[in-house]
This record gives sequence, structure tokens and C-alpha cells, in this order.
Amino acid sequence: MSAEICSTCGLPKEICVCEDLGRETTVLTVGMDTRRYGKAVTVVRGLEANVDEAEKLARDLKKALATGGSGKAGVIVLQGDHRKEAARILADKGYRVQTA
Repeated sequence: MSAEICSTCGLPKEICVCEDLGRETTVLTVGMDTRRYGKAVTVVRGLEANVDEAEKLARDLKKALATGGSGKAGVIVLQGDHRKEAARILADKGYRVQTA
């Protein structure tokens, strides 16, 4: 029975803490912007290190907030003003959040 070893921390995958440490050290900024025709959008920045994580997190936020949006290039854009709700959800997931 051979356990897979994490390439980052060197611990077995079952007890690897890299993901949790990444969440604790990442500071996400939640702000609002306006797009075409004055439509409000919520923008989450700070995930530049891991693009796949941004896409997964965008999917989770869109589902939780019942809204459209996208997660590309480490930036999550959600349709509508969801700053408070998005910050609460991200904090519950273990991220450090700043509101801009």
C-alpha cells in the first residue's frame, strides 16, 4: 500500500495541508464595478496563483448566489451586487476577505 506524496509539502496526500495554508494566506478583494448600461457586477480578485481554483470557486459562488458570472484569469465576476454575500461565503470557505 503506497501513499501518494504531495510535491509541495512532502507529506502523504491524506494529511496534506497545502490547500488549507493557501486559503489562509490568500487575501481576496471583493468589490463592485459597473459594466455596459450601468449594470452592477461583483468582482473578486486575488486568485491569480491558481486559475483552476478561481473557476471552481466561481462555480460555487454562482450556485450559492443564484446568479450568472465567470471565473477567468484568477478574477471572478458575478452579475449583480453581491458583495456582502460573496464575502460571507468566501470567509466561510476559509479565505481572508477584504471589501473594497
